[in-house]
Amino acid sequence: MSLNIDPLLDEKFILTISQIFPEFLEKNLGVQAVREAFGPSKNEGLCYENCTSVSFHGEATGQLFLAMDGYTKLKLLPKIARSFHIDPTIRSHAASIMLEFANQICAELISEMKLGRFKMDILPPENLNNKLIPIDLEHHRQYILIYFLKDQDAKEYLGRIYLILLMQKY
Repeated sequence: MSLNIDPLLDEKFILTISQIFPEFLEKNLGVQAVREAFGPSKNEGLCYENCTSVSFHGEATGQLFLAMDGYTKLKLLPKIARSFHIDPTIRSHAASIMLEFANQICAELISEMKLGRFKMDILPPENLNNKLIPIDLEHHRQYILIYFLKDQDAKEYLGRIYLILLMQKY
């Protein structure tokens, strides 16, 4: 691991997420994601009805959580399943569909960071639905990005997605 830590690393991650996430949703789901809010957060934990975590390590170490409520999942799941060519009515597939969705978003993020010459890898996604996840603010910096989702074609509100980024402090 490099001891020459980039002081703007967090900002690079956030800017990359801010670019990749809306593009990913538009390209793969035909959904528009408008960033509603962004900022550092001091929450000591999080719990969402639907939450997937993908950890990354290397020159930067942390976790990205993709979280949403039940309404948003209900609206997005059929669109995500269609993008993977999976029948969305098969209930047993819902968790794996959401895990793969989060995994693909994080893989795009890490690919972009690698293009920026950062050496890092991602671990498999983890399903944290309805679980209380404590956050150690002594060892992590935390940022939250909130996106308002809408389907332009159907003129339909799809809910909100929360992206929570934890970056390990050095």
